[in-house]
Amino acid sequence: MLRAVVGIATPGAPSRFAAIIDTGGPITVVASEVLRSGGDPVERNESMLLRLGGSTNDVALYNLTLEVRPPAGAPGASPISWRSIVAVLDPWPHHGTAVILGQTGFLDTFTVTFGPDGFVLEPASAFRQRFPR
Repeated sequence: MLRAVVGIATPGAPSRFAAIIDTGGPITVVASEVLRSGGDPVERNESMLLRLGGSTNDVALYNLTLEVRPPAGAPGASPISWRSIVAVLDPWPHHGTAVILGQTGFLDTFTVTFGPDGFVLEPASAFRQRFPR
């Protein structure tokens, strides 16, 4: 199994969080510390049942602005921001990460291409240009 990990932050925040791209995840899930770091969170007054790590939780949904931050020294790469729906899970059960990037809230905005030596992340519009419907 390939695990793609990227740096995610809220715009203007000094720190970044490790995020796993989960192509099978229904929605982007963040730890409460991500929500508190910025990104102009707006509660949607909605919740959903989230099954993750062997447990089921009722999680609140928010609109939140996040950004992908490329690795330091990546040639020609700059942060890309987007606003989407996220689920907030508290307490956070996974050490070493604070974000799980799922279908809603990430894969509807970005395309991830896996190869033998890594992966490439690009806006979904680039994929649509190469492979029109």
